[in-house]
Amino acid sequence: MTTATYPQQPATGKQLAYLRALAKRTGTTFTMPTSKRHASRQIQAMLKRPVSNQLELALDDVAVRGGDLPEIA
Repeated sequence: MTTATYPQQPATGKQLAYLRALAKRTGTTFTMPTSKRHASRQIQAMLKRPVSNQLELALDDVAVRGGDLPEIA
């Protein structure tokens, strides 16, 4: 049987949570996955990205939300 025979299963909550965490860690965004397989591929791609430094993430957060820069240790 081909994969087209089976309906696509939606991405799991764990996959979506992991994608959000990886996006935050790498300072990137992602498109909402259409299936478990799509989510898995996005996770694998994000794992290959370098980790964004904390200052860069803090500056992005201030740019989006406004306010003061948080203290970074």
